[in-house]
Amino acid sequence: MPVVISTSSIALQKAIVTDYIPALSDILMEHGIIRTPLTAVIRKGKEHFICRHRLNRYCNSTDMRTQTLLAPYMGRDAPIDLTDADTLTPYMKRAICVAGKCNESCRHRSNCRYQDYLKIARNPTVDFQVTNHNYFLADTVHRAQGKRPLLPHYQLVIMDEAHKFLQAARSIYGLELTDTELPNLAQEIHAYTTDKSKDGVNVHKLAKKLVGQSRRLFRRLHENIAPDIDDEAERFPAVMDNHVLRHLKNIAGIAGDTIQASTDNHIQPLHKDRRSKALWWLDTITSHVTGLRNHSRHICWLEKRKEGKTETTALCAIPKDLHVRLHHDLWQSGIPMILTSGTLSASGDFTRAKNTLGLDRLPAHRLSSTSMPSPFDYKRNTLLYLSEATPFPDNTDKQYIRAIADEVERLVTASNGHAAVLFTSYRVMDQVYALLRGRELPFPLFRLERGGTHAIDQFKQSMGGVLLASGALWEGIDIPGDALSLLIIVKLPFAVPDPIGDYERSLCRDMNEYKAQAIVPDMLVKLKQGHGRLIRKETDTGVVAILDLRICEGGPFRNSMLKALPDCSVTTSVKEVQNFMERKKPPEYFSHRRLAQHESI
Repeated sequence: MPVVISTSSIALQKAIVTDYIPALSDILMEHGIIRTPLTAVIRKGKEHFICRHRLNRYCNSTDMRTQTLLAPYMGRDAPIDLTDADTLTPYMKRAICVAGKCNESCRHRSNCRYQDYLKIARNPTVDFQVTNHNYFLADTVHRAQGKRPLLPHYQLVIMDEAHKFLQAARSIYGLELTDTELPNLAQEIHAYTTDKSKDGVNVHKLAKKLVGQSRRLFRRLHENIAPDIDDEAERFPAVMDNHVLRHLKNIAGIAGDTIQASTDNHIQPLHKDRRSKALWWLDTITSHVTGLRNHSRHICWLEKRKEGKTETTALCAIPKDLHVRLHHDLWQSGIPMILTSGTLSASGDFTRAKNTLGLDRLPAHRLSSTSMPSPFDYKRNTLLYLSEATPFPDNTDKQYIRAIADEVERLVTASNGHAAVLFTSYRVMDQVYALLRGRELPFPLFRLERGGTHAIDQFKQSMGGVLLASGALWEGIDIPGDALSLLIIVKLPFAVPDPIGDYERSLCRDMNEYKAQAIVPDMLVKLKQGHGRLIRKETDTGVVAILDLRICEGGPFRNSMLKALPDCSVTTSVKEVQNFMERKKPPEYFSHRRLAQHESI
């Protein structure tokens, strides 16, 4: 049986299949340990692959410019993986990907490239099934429900980037309904429906009713949002009052009528596949709505999302007993599993991860853990600067904002740019950015917008700029070399209060217990993730600066912070930051400063 390797990022999946496994295979072959090369395949959701039927239909209905962009994907031997289709917009990808359940009577089934891929991927002779956490968990749920597994039976699981596993579990075991789903589905129903059903029910009217109920539902949910919610909050408490529950009940009832009426409705043969997928989609939504109505068993919240210029609101829920379900469906299976990550514990203590994932329910002899030191020489190559010049964090205090800007200016001047400034608040970031722009620093200044990545590329190319960022830069971004030599963490990354945290708080005896069990461990893991952006290879050198008064001498989080981060020299002197850079960096590192001074003259 194969080994499953589950990760969070597509980049790591590619590296495992194209670099790591082939390298290991060559070593094992060379020493006669194996006779045939190791084989691996990447497994991911169907939405990542092109459906020939949908591609042809979309291509025939669009303009010449779009047809030109789609042309490379039209042939029998053309690529079907949309991951690297950079010339296609997200809308185009959604229009041509495999969606819903494949139709058994599809005329392209006999020569379907996606079905060919599945035959290869499901071959039991493949040694490694490399996938993402969501796909692996979807397979787990299928097995628990007695459905056909997505992956072959396996003998071992390696979960890399395991700090992202809980987030994936919440997605797979959770429920959601967005404010765009039913309007989009109704639009699809209108497109393929041409007549009334046999019993005279008008499918168009039912579809319009679904849209009306959706709008009323989200209007009520928005009205229930408290006015004093934190500006940085991404999850808002969803008040499931009688009005909300009535709208959910109406949606479920109308959806059932729509499925029945649409099934009875006569449509043109060329639209049968569209109707099949729409009904599958509607059935899925109905299932989610039914689950959301049973809100006492779930933690419910509203979530605002932005993709480009499109903003959506989602009503989300996760089971309160998620850790119990993971234990039942996954950990007690008896199959060996390895969870590994650079940031899975707080100071070597895995209690928080065990509790949230349900691993604490295993007998002690079934579970072992270890923490390994970093391969990087932090003691020699890094310096930790702890600021004594900033007041206690207060995002509403203009003096605090100005003090942050002053300290950032002093530090980036000492480091000659090459700096990233990590914020926990977009609002604070914008204010500090405005202050720094007005001071005309001799370094290019960049700001990472919410959901964007363009500023990161600009920063890398500048080789001396200053990047202000929040969100995405806290983890998963790789900027090796001297381009990033100073990492400034403005504030300890405590999580913004949200409904999940509120529920966890209700399970604790008091606030002190909640802080010790959840708030501080989560903050330390996030701090380690941010800290890890600086040193990305053995030859990297640089300074990490933390501008939070609470980790100064005698501060409440100083000891836990120092224990969580790699051992290195600590200073409170900006001059020492400058001296460190001058000792560690080559002469060309400082050429940007000389150029900037020359231009200013």
